[in-house]
Amino acid sequence: MADDQVLIERGEAAAKGFGEALSSLTGTAVTVAPVGFERGSQPDLGGPLVQVPLQGPGVEGFMAFPEKAAVVVAELVMGQDPAGAPDSATDLHLSAFGEVSSQMASALASAFKLPGLRSLDPVATPRVTATGGVAWTFVLDVPNAWNGSFMLDLPESAAEGHSAGASKTAAPRPTGGSPKGTHAGAPALAGGGAVQMDQVSGPTGGNIGLLMDVPLKLTVELGRTTKLVKEILALAPGSVVELDKLAGEPVDILVNERLIAKGEVVVIDENFGVRITEIVNPEERLHGIKP
Repeated sequence: MADDQVLIERGEAAAKGFGEALSSLTGTAVTVAPVGFERGSQPDLGGPLVQVPLQGPGVEGFMAFPEKAAVVVAELVMGQDPAGAPDSATDLHLSAFGEVSSQMASALASAFKLPGLRSLDPVATPRVTATGGVAWTFVLDVPNAWNGSFMLDLPESAAEGHSAGASKTAAPRPTGGSPKGTHAGAPALAGGGAVQMDQVSGPTGGNIGLLMDVPLKLTVELGRTTKLVKEILALAPGSVVELDKLAGEPVDILVNERLIAKGEVVVIDENFGVRITEIVNPEERLHGIKP
C-alpha cells in the first residue's frame, strides 16, 4: 500500500502538470489545485459528467469532469467565448476535449512516472462507479468561466510509479517516437520528470497541429432580417423575405458563428459555392471572441 505522503506528493505533481497543460492549450491562466484523495471510494461530482478513460502498461483508470467544465475548456481551445457555452457537450466539444485530455494524460504520466499512459476518447456519462483504487480530487479554476472539482482515479500501484504486477523501476522511454500528445523537448516539472506536451501558445499563434482533426461548422450567411411573430406566421409559398444586404454585396462566412471572411456566391456544377474575397484580420477575429 502506498504511503499517504506519496499519494499527496503525486497529487501535487499531477495538479501542476494539469495546470500547465490547460493554460498552454487555452491561452488562459488556468489553475489546478489538489484537494485530497480517497481509497476505495470517490467524491460526488454530481452529474452529468465527461469521463476520460486512461490506459497504460498494466494500468487502467480515468479522469472525470463535470460536463460544463469540459464544455468551457473545449470552447476556449476552439477560440470561442466560454461565457455563452452550453451546458451539454456536443460531438465537437468532446473532440476538442479529447486533445485536452491527451495533454493532461501526458502530464500525468510524467508526474506519476508511468511511461505509456495515454487517454482514450472522452464520453458523456451520468455518473462514474468506484473502482476500488485511489481517487484524487482537484479544483479547476478557469477565470471568469468555471470553478469546481474534477477527479482522477487510478490503481494504488500507479501512485507508487509502477504498473500492477510489474517492477517498481520505470521502463525507459521508447526511442521510436513519442506517444500521442507528447513532445521530446517538454519543459521540466517540479518534483521530477518532464511535462510531455506540445508547446502551444495563445490563440494568436503557436503549434495548432494537435487541433487539425477537430471538425468546425462553416456557414455562409446571405443576410438577415427581423420579423414580428405575426409576420412569420403569415409566410406562405411564394412569399418574399427582404434581407439586410444589397444585391452583389459580399456574403459573410462564419466558423462556429464567428465571422472569419467575406465572399461572393458562385455556381459550381449546379451547386452553390462561395469564393472568398476577403479574410478578416487576426486582430478583429480575436477581438470577436473576447467578452
